[in-house]
Amino acid sequence: MHLLEEEIYLLSFHLTHRIGPVRIEKILKEFGSFKSAYENLHHINPNMPSLDHVEKYVGKVKKLGINIITFLNPEFPERLKTFSYLPKVIYYKGNLNILNNKTVGIVGTRYPSVSASNFTYRLSQALSQNGMVVVSGGAIGIDTAAHKGANGRTVVVMGCGLDKTYPKENRGLFREILNKGGLILSEFPLGTLPNPGNFPARNRVISALSDVVVISQSPSKSGALITARWALDQGKDIWVIPGDPYDSRNYGSNKLIYEGARPLYDISEFLKDISDNNTHFTASHPTDLNEKESYILEILKEEKHLDEIVELVGDDAYSLLVNLQIKGYIQELPGKIFRSNF
Repeated sequence: MHLLEEEIYLLSFHLTHRIGPVRIEKILKEFGSFKSAYENLHHINPNMPSLDHVEKYVGKVKKLGINIITFLNPEFPERLKTFSYLPKVIYYKGNLNILNNKTVGIVGTRYPSVSASNFTYRLSQALSQNGMVVVSGGAIGIDTAAHKGANGRTVVVMGCGLDKTYPKENRGLFREILNKGGLILSEFPLGTLPNPGNFPARNRVISALSDVVVISQSPSKSGALITARWALDQGKDIWVIPGDPYDSRNYGSNKLIYEGARPLYDISEFLKDISDNNTHFTASHPTDLNEKESYILEILKEEKHLDEIVELVGDDAYSLLVNLQIKGYIQELPGKIFRSNF
């Protein structure tokens, strides 16, 4: 990581309290360069860090194995150059080039139903297997299911500094993502705690980095709905996984469908719709099943009642069904009805 002199001056503004992306852009427009702006402004703003402080800060970032890239760098993600309110500086670990692929943002509640979590995992897995990249926020719940399903082809957008791990439960997951060639990034400087006010800002970045945005499950008040609003503002297509209307966790997401978002009811059809060509996509068939489990998956291409499954499979049918549900390959509907997710 090598920063140009002009980028060091930019960082002095980036690290100054209450100077955000929009103001940074205005400063550059007014003074023509950040060096000129610094020479004119640092003596009247006691909060601006000195260049010596910035250099030491950059050294600390490097020591932690974190990279800095600014919008002055040609390799800065193009998706973050589209609106003035998007970050002008990002910190990252991992493979920044993963953003050169088709990206799908997936967000939802921190406390999802089993079926929503399983469907999200399968969706993310299918996207990854078809060469796409999943973008999410690293939170517990739907975000975690999305990142896990992507198996490394994923981007985590954090709401804190990259020297912090939030949530702590996902420490192992984040390590795995980096080991498999994924990306973790943040716009927030070192030391920034995961304060509630950071997450709406984080959500605008998730949306900006995504070609399309999927809402998996969201109650009436949720960060996922904030992401959807950002997506709408940024001109992105919004898809929503429909949910049980009697489950309040689906109220916000179902309402988005009512308001015009596209329902994501079939993974293969979704993949086909968002692709850049006419290739036929399918959600690949799992290969980690024994003979009986494969048979169950085959017969559940049509919905069947538990009693009928037991009659066809045997007394161990229920334990097999539970295992298939945990893996996200089937789902249980009201009335003890089961069906395959393929």
